[in-house]
Amino acid sequence: MTGTYRLALTGDVIMNTRVSACRDPDVLAAVEVLRSADVAHAHLEIPLHDFDRDDVFGAAEGAMAWYRGPTSIAGELRWLGVDLVSTASNHALDYSYGGLRSTCTALDSAGLAHAGTGADLAAARAPAFADTAAGRVALVSATSSFPAFARAGAARTDAAGRPGVNPLRYFHVIDPATADRLIAIVATLGVGVVRDTGSGEFVIHPPGLHNTIWRFRVATGQYPPTSRCDESDLAGNLESIRYARSVSDLVAAHLHVQAWDGADGRMSSSPAFAREFGHAAAEAGAAVVLIQGAHAPIRGIEVHAGTPILYDPGPLFRLGRREPQPHDFYTRWGNSPPVSSFDAGLLDAFGARDTALGGAGDAKVTLSPREGYAHEPGFFVPVCDVDASTHRVTRVNVYPMRWSRASRATTGFPVRVTGPAAKAILDRVADLSAPYGTRPSVADDIGRVEIA
Repeated sequence: MTGTYRLALTGDVIMNTRVSACRDPDVLAAVEVLRSADVAHAHLEIPLHDFDRDDVFGAAEGAMAWYRGPTSIAGELRWLGVDLVSTASNHALDYSYGGLRSTCTALDSAGLAHAGTGADLAAARAPAFADTAAGRVALVSATSSFPAFARAGAARTDAAGRPGVNPLRYFHVIDPATADRLIAIVATLGVGVVRDTGSGEFVIHPPGLHNTIWRFRVATGQYPPTSRCDESDLAGNLESIRYARSVSDLVAAHLHVQAWDGADGRMSSSPAFAREFGHAAAEAGAAVVLIQGAHAPIRGIEVHAGTPILYDPGPLFRLGRREPQPHDFYTRWGNSPPVSSFDAGLLDAFGARDTALGGAGDAKVTLSPREGYAHEPGFFVPVCDVDASTHRVTRVNVYPMRWSRASRATTGFPVRVTGPAAKAILDRVADLSAPYGTRPSVADDIGRVEIA
């Protein structure tokens, strides 16, 4: 292949209905951005199952809701032109290990290469490969947001591994005064605190859960606090990227992140550990780094060592049809007794969901992050122009989009936008990219980031 080829990447796919049945021209225009690419990636934010397995049930810990889609969604991804699927996220085990196994089976049956979850840590961390007309493209997928039980475990000669997600844990770096205040507060609450006098670190853990830790490193002069990647998780993911690069033409590195920069306080700010991962992944051989999952809805773009780092393009599909939820969804903190009762219905619980955590119309107030989840002004789909000889990204094309509200059937589907709506999104991308020294240009309602 000569000239260039196009690699499309997406944020969250949260979808439980058929987009292939849609005939809305604005939705189809958005779909065509993916289908016209030579290689396409999608981030599957949800497990796929049909409520037909004994080992599929709502996990004890979920996020804003317990998400899922039918196994037929794997075919929808194929219809969208997707070649590679990342699956590491905070929702990957919403329906426990059975939901995870069902997802992998569905993707395998559809012929979709996938990375980020697996039967043990080695499988979850292993790259996925798609052999295409453009060349062999690899994907490594990890997440920094997950319930503790969802983290994949390594197998040993005398012990089996544990299914789950490929983790990228992180820890906080704080100054001595902040450390002393934090330790004093949690100690008075009867929470476990253990200090390692040799390393200058300490951990906080709930009573009796000694491996469920919140890790801190104390460093003189480190104010405001910052964050760093867990060393072993970072090393393991970089090794997967290096291996993938040795046997592929192009490697895409993916990290699902819901955290924000604490010193900045806005959901639209990227935490320091995410930038550390992005730089390290680029230096290890990734041709493009996709970091996403914040629902900010978007974050900026950086170019490091000739590699674009997309800090969050925003979700591609969101919402979907509301479906049955485990009882934990009804009894979450903040729900009123009528909602928490067995007499409540699905609409009662969903109606209470946003207000329970400080949403609009409720007496509760979200104190951190300052912005909270947002859906304005929209999101974008990045499509990379790649040199077919060197497999190096030479440009990132930024396609501005919003989510459809044309009908109930299309709510949450992507739509292409132009004019003022496109300008608002592209201006937001430019504002969020400016701190990284990235200055996108705009032509024909499409943003462009040239890679020198």
